[in-house]
This record gives sequence, structure tokens and C-alpha cells, in this order.
Amino acid sequence: MEEILQEINGYTLPDRKLVSGFTELQADGSTACGCWIYSGVFPQPGENKANGRSPTGFYGHGWGFAWPADRRILYNRAAARPDGTPWSERKKLIWWDEQEQEWTGLDVPDFTKTKPPNYEPPENATGDDAIAGDKPFIMHQDGLGWIWVPVGLKDGPLPAHYEPLESPVRNPLYRQQINPAADAKVRPDNVYAESPDERFPYVLTTYRLTEHHTSGAMSRMLPHLAELQPELFCELSPELAAERGIDPGGWVTVVTARGSIVARALVTPRIQPLRINGRILHQVGLPYHWGYCGLVKGDVVNDLVAISEEPNVRIMETKGILCNVLPGRLPESKEALEQGSAQAEGRV
Repeated sequence: MEEILQEINGYTLPDRKLVSGFTELQADGSTACGCWIYSGVFPQPGENKANGRSPTGFYGHGWGFAWPADRRILYNRAAARPDGTPWSERKKLIWWDEQEQEWTGLDVPDFTKTKPPNYEPPENATGDDAIAGDKPFIMHQDGLGWIWVPVGLKDGPLPAHYEPLESPVRNPLYRQQINPAADAKVRPDNVYAESPDERFPYVLTTYRLTEHHTSGAMSRMLPHLAELQPELFCELSPELAAERGIDPGGWVTVVTARGSIVARALVTPRIQPLRINGRILHQVGLPYHWGYCGLVKGDVVNDLVAISEEPNVRIMETKGILCNVLPGRLPESKEALEQGSAQAEGRV
């Protein structure tokens, strides 16, 4: 394991001497590094900073390793005024030491340590040399904080509120309900609920668990992790459980316009009802780590999700979906959808 961490840390070639941090990495083939943000985690033989358990100071330096360069707060140059002095004694984090001619303070400076606050880049400067001494945001080419990115977005540039592709409410701000640049991929086998839709009165969100990894294809194969989270569950509030006649630990069927899954009911006040436009709106949560293989098995939660792409990074919408929750274990999607529709329309 430590050999892998040393590869990630980086070293010089051909002698494989470990580098102390990413500033020693070169673009000429004389160094190699598995991941630059972790460079410095293993700066010399026998010093694995990730295993450090001797914290010091307010920010716990010495306990583990924070990327990059063990900086605990990113862009911490912004904690000082343009002239390098702290904004206040209470908020001081790093500051310019005029006598030593370097940045110092309570954290590792997220800034070139010897670059003074009054530094002005020369004409045609590139890289870090092109960032002035009073510009904290070093990952931006101008060193400034941005309200929006100047290039690359397929929507914007100003932020706007749109409802999800499925929503229990109409957009309260604009006539435009959803992001017009989103790709909903509407087709017969990728249907959507209406917004709102009486058949699907609740909002479903999916999430991860600490004990499992992504779809669970790896963690479901590991006995220790499988034992910690052995079964798919649906998290819902006590209010919703009472409304639907659902017992803690009992079976529930969760239905969307695409399909249905069954899970155990986890009734908990962690999931809170919302009041929107004068009415109560319930939420339910589903982790998505189960499938049909492994030491523990369960229904595939992503079967409930529509295939869609938001306009920039093309991620499907999994955090706001319309659903219905029915007590019991209904075997087929069609049957579950019909029962949910009948309940919504008052036929049962």
C-alpha cells in the first residue's frame, strides 16, 4: 500500500527520489507523479503523512494529509487583505510577514510563499507568474473569484432557477419550467411524470452510504461492508409512514413513471416533510448500492431514474424525481403503477 502511495506522491527520474510536494514536479520527463494534488503525502522514506495522528494547532496539522500540500483551507490568501494583513484578529488565517518576506500563519499558505502582496506580473508572464500578489484564486488564470465562468457553459452565464425535469410544483419564478438546455431524451421507453402528477405525489432523492462504493459492485462482495449495510432500504419520515400505513422494517414499493422497486422501510425523523405553497410535501430517500449479484442483493434503484443529461457535465437527474410509495411488496411495475394511480385518484 505504501509503495502505491509513493507512486502517487511522485519522485524524480531515474533515481526515484521522493519529491516533497507538487512544486518540484517538472513537465520535462524528469519527474513522475500519480496525482499531483496528493504530492507531498509521502515526502521521504518512512514518512507517510496520511497516517499522521499527532494534530497540532487549530486546524489539526499532523493529523492525516489534506490536499494539496496539507493546506486545510483552500484559497486561504483570501483571509488577508490585499496588502497582506489579516482582515481582523478574529479571522486571521495567513498573512504576509514583512520581515521574513514570506506568507505565514495558522495554515499552509495556498499561495506562492515568497510572492509579496504588491507583486505585479510582468508583461507576457505565464502560469503562476501571471497572478498578482493580491489575487487569491490561484486556479483561475486571472486570480479572481468568479460569479460565473467566462467560457464553456452551455447555459448561463447568470444563475437561474429551474425546476427538475419532474417536479411537484410549477416554477414559481419563471414561465420556463425546466432548463431549456437540458436533454431529457424523451422516448417511449424513457417516460416522465407530469409536473405535478397526482400519481406520483412524493419527491425521491438517491444518495450514497459510507459503507458502500458507487453501485456496490465491489463493496457488496466484501463481507465486512456487506454486513454493515446488508439490505436496500427506503428512508421516509414518521409522518409519511403514518399516512401510508407503513411499519418500520416492513416492505414498501417505490414507483416512478419508469418502474418500481421494493425495499425495507427505514422510518426516521432525519427525512423531514416540507411545506410548499401551503401544502405538505413528503420526501423519500434511497441509497443506490444494491443489485442482483454479491453477498447481499437488492433491487436496482437506478431503474427508477430517467435517462437525461444536464447541459454541462451531462449527469442524469437523480436528486429530484417524482415517485409514489406503497406499503407491501408489489411484484410488477405495472401493478404497482396501477395501484398508485388508483390511490391518487381516490379509486381505492
